[in-house]
Order: sequence, then structure tokens, then C-alpha cells
Amino acid sequence: MPDQPPVPEERDFTIKDTLAYLQESGSEYLKAKVELASLETQEAVEVTGRKAGIAGVLGVFAFFTYALLLASLIGGCTKLLEGKVEVIEQYIGTWPIVTFGFFLVHLLFVFIYLDRLKQAGKVSLFRHSLSEIEKDKQWLTQLKSNNEK
Repeated sequence: MPDQPPVPEERDFTIKDTLAYLQESGSEYLKAKVELASLETQEAVEVTGRKAGIAGVLGVFAFFTYALLLASLIGGCTKLLEGKVEVIEQYIGTWPIVTFGFFLVHLLFVFIYLDRLKQAGKVSLFRHSLSEIEKDKQWLTQLKSNNEK
């Protein structure tokens, strides 16, 4: 059996080896992160597009339904008020009074829902990427604490 060269014993990585490893693993890491962000962006765009389409159709139907409801209520309430507020009725009629009353009720709801909108939490998008970033922070903190020992 011919002489085989001696197997070198395990040695410590040199700085050059470490830098080469970090460069190679860093580029693979960044590729994986970019691919994950791309997939999540596509998913968010699809979900948002579907929701926007449905919301648009719903908005059109809701608007016309609500407008017809208001017209019916104004007509009915006007008929109920006839003859009950004669002092104002002789100057402007009853329908402006009813319309102004509906305006005030709607204004109240506008302020209530504006307040709710301000207090509403934001939907968390990119939760997978955010969790990966959090894991990376913990890993870097652990590496830093190991290096300081």
C-alpha cells in the first residue's frame, strides 16, 4: 500500500476562511430573504386585490340601497311631521327639518367611526419575514454574547 499523505488534524479557521464562509453564506441568506419577501409581497397583492374588488361592488350596492332607504325615510317622516311644527313649516316645510335631523345622526356616526379608525390596530403584513428578522436578531445577540465570553 502506497504511503498516503498524512491527514491534517483539525485546525482553526483562519480569518480568510471565515470571511469566505461568511461571504458565501451571507449571499445565500440574502437570496432566501429576498425570495421570502417576494412571495409574501405577491400574496399581499393578491389578497388586497380581491378585497378591493369585492369592496367596490359592495360599495356600489350599499350606496344605492342606502340612498333609497334615506329617501323613503325622509318621505315618511315628512308626512308624519306635517301639521305638528306649524311655526317652522310655514317658512321652510317639513322635509328640510327631517333631512337636517338625518344629517345630524349621520354626522354623529361619522365622528364615532373616525375615532374607531384612529384607534384600530394595523393589520400585520409580512409576519413570516418579521419573525425571521426577530430570529436573526436573537441569533446575532447570542453570537455577540458568545464572543464576549
